[in-house]
Amino acid sequence: MSPEWAEWLGYIASVVVAVSLTMSNIRRLRWINLSGAVAFTIYGALLQLYPVLVVNGFIVGINIYYLVRMSLTRDHFHLIPVSWESSIFLPRFIEFYAKDIREHFPDTDLVALRQYEAIFITRNVVPVGLFIYEEKSEGTILVHLDYAIPLYRDYESARYFFREFRGMMQEKGFHTYISYCYVPVHQRYLRRMKFIEDSEKSGLFVREV
Repeated sequence: MSPEWAEWLGYIASVVVAVSLTMSNIRRLRWINLSGAVAFTIYGALLQLYPVLVVNGFIVGINIYYLVRMSLTRDHFHLIPVSWESSIFLPRFIEFYAKDIREHFPDTDLVALRQYEAIFITRNVVPVGLFIYEEKSEGTILVHLDYAIPLYRDYESARYFFREFRGMMQEKGFHTYISYCYVPVHQRYLRRMKFIEDSEKSGLFVREV
């Protein structure tokens, strides 16, 4: 590889490492940071920059260690229904994450949510998600809020929720989720969770329970 290409590799590695530091999800941060460290290790080897080679080789090892540790660690999830009347934590949770919630659900009236059912999704005893819904007629569930805190947006909590919540709702005769969304990032999440966008009504997403 020519010195010019090696220099470009260094620039690319720098960008990748910088991008990794913007990640709120720890697993994603580790993977992207690992890619940048590998690129820097190659860069250091090509140009015989041994301090760069050694430091980034060490960073590669650290990232691999923690990624393997994460993959071997089993998370424990639970669904915890909560009452607006008796829960002190529920309104505090919404108040704390209000700004982020409004970014993803700009049309949601946070005060009006108090009239609907609420369930926390916990991960290793940490409340990482909040699902607020309304039981409608004809077996449909209208989703008013499906929120995950920034550090845990790796879809694992959501997959657990929809898998476990299915039995509870099917026993009560519900068969369809309905969600209205116009925010692209949350629309991608809904598609990932197997919601299908209605071809005739913009912003309407539907999924079987």
